[in-house]
Amino acid sequence: MTSDRQARPALLLATAFAAVLVGCGPPPPYVRYDGGHYGRAPKPVDDMDVLRAGPPSTRYHDLGTVIVTCPSQTTMMPGPFGMASGVQDGGCNYSWAVRQACARAASAGADGIHSIETATNSAGAVVSLRASVFVRLPKLVTQAPPPPKPPEKKPAPTSKERLQELEELKADELITPEEYAKKRSEILDEI
Repeated sequence: MTSDRQARPALLLATAFAAVLVGCGPPPPYVRYDGGHYGRAPKPVDDMDVLRAGPPSTRYHDLGTVIVTCPSQTTMMPGPFGMASGVQDGGCNYSWAVRQACARAASAGADGIHSIETATNSAGAVVSLRASVFVRLPKLVTQAPPPPKPPEKKPAPTSKERLQELEELKADELITPEEYAKKRSEILDEI
């Protein structure tokens, strides 16, 4: 009987502590979006792009930042021999947090989220998820370069110009008198 009397206060203390814990958990998760709206209808959440490590490799524009907060707290539980131990309560699953971020981004007309950063509690549950919200931009259309222009043809030199050039070649002694005479007669025959 003595052991029942000693166990009874510990049982009452544990029951009272458990009663206090009911309804005293962390606040519910919430999503905050700091950014703009792209001005188009939301796309289905399952069609959103999730790029965990970095931004898209194609052209894109960031609309803003989405933050999913899943509050967490440590609850002290009485343990054996009067020792208390801490139990993590709250936080959320990574997949759930990503889906909530995608749902908020989709409502802003975005194509997806990128560069996801998370913080976790000691139990491994996500307490905070932050991601950039983006829209894909159309590819730039470059115009084909114009075809190269054909080289401009110089007008053929006149007979007078050809004879003057021939005289210069003779004066500079770049052609022999025989070559000069032959070429001069060819030019004069064309006239």
